[in-house]
Amino acid sequence: MGWPEDWDKPGEHNIELCKQFSKNVYEINRFRLLYRFFQPGAAGEGAEKVPLVLYLHGADAVGKDNELPIGMHDIGTMFARESWQKEHPCFILAPQYGPSQYWSQETMKTAVMTLVEETIEEHPEIDSHRLYIYGYSAGGVGTFRMLKEFPGRFRAALAICGATGDEDMERLRDVPIYMLHAEDDEIVRVSYGSAIYGKVHLGSRDIWERYQRLFPKLKYKELPAGYMKKTYGVNAHCSWVEASDENKPEYREWLFAQ
Repeated sequence: MGWPEDWDKPGEHNIELCKQFSKNVYEINRFRLLYRFFQPGAAGEGAEKVPLVLYLHGADAVGKDNELPIGMHDIGTMFARESWQKEHPCFILAPQYGPSQYWSQETMKTAVMTLVEETIEEHPEIDSHRLYIYGYSAGGVGTFRMLKEFPGRFRAALAICGATGDEDMERLRDVPIYMLHAEDDEIVRVSYGSAIYGKVHLGSRDIWERYQRLFPKLKYKELPAGYMKKTYGVNAHCSWVEASDENKPEYREWLFAQ
């Protein structure tokens, strides 16, 4: 797929941040999962336990190169910045899915979560009770799917320009979830007025309107039409630029405060 001319691109500093992630392949039951792994320099023997962050990329970072998930945009490396690590050291897992794959596939979900649990076991510096998840676009969809599939496992989630079906929504009731979406997003809409392929599809606004009173830990910010273009000069779908803006730590601070 060709991306619009106003698609987001990473900043120059992202190249150096990407170098801090090790390149890995995880194999389970003949399934190969490519992923990048970041380890905080401050996490050592005797150090206070720190969180593990699971990052799910969007459809524009699909591939077999193991580089696009963190190199495509600044959103994949925002927790690896020195300024953040100095105050909030954490581990980061950034898996990648390939062509004809999706975060919702059984083999993919199993591989990702098995990798997460094995990573926690291998690194005693990780606080197993502070597992965070975030993703944008297809990764936002994947974030909801993982929360439903493994209820109670994630401490909190940041779902950026995501969507989900209306099944198993009760599993999200007690999870702190911050949804971020641009009103004029035409790729993943904030609201879907009808069923798609016979299934109910919920955009971020749909979720908020239906469940804000039922899910006390749900949070939503909708960026007004024209905001992404005016503020950042990018396509309205690229609301992850707002989330990764170094001068707007509210999204990152909220996630780690849970």
